[in-house]
Amino acid sequence: MIFAAALLLAAAAAPEPATCLITGRQLDYKFVSETELLIRAGGRWHRSALPEACPGLKPNMILVRREASPRLCANDLFEVRDNFTPAVFSLCRFGRFETLPNGAKP
Repeated sequence: MIFAAALLLAAAAAPEPATCLITGRQLDYKFVSETELLIRAGGRWHRSALPEACPGLKPNMILVRREASPRLCANDLFEVRDNFTPAVFSLCRFGRFETLPNGAKP
């Protein structure tokens, strides 16, 4: 009973994933898998679970955002491009953003 109450409190204390991030001047991406990215915005790292798999998303590719606004939002589009050619391999969408704990580094 006490264990179940502790789980409920922990779940209630976990923040809801954010819909948008303020990007500021620095925006970094780290590849995790075809369905997950780590994004550094505003000095903190965030995890984005993509709504669907993004084929071609791998460490040696670059991400190009379609919108150049100071906000990065869930469902914003990004292109996966080769670092050496103009070829676009995929057009994908960001998922909601879960803030990682302070000091967490990928």
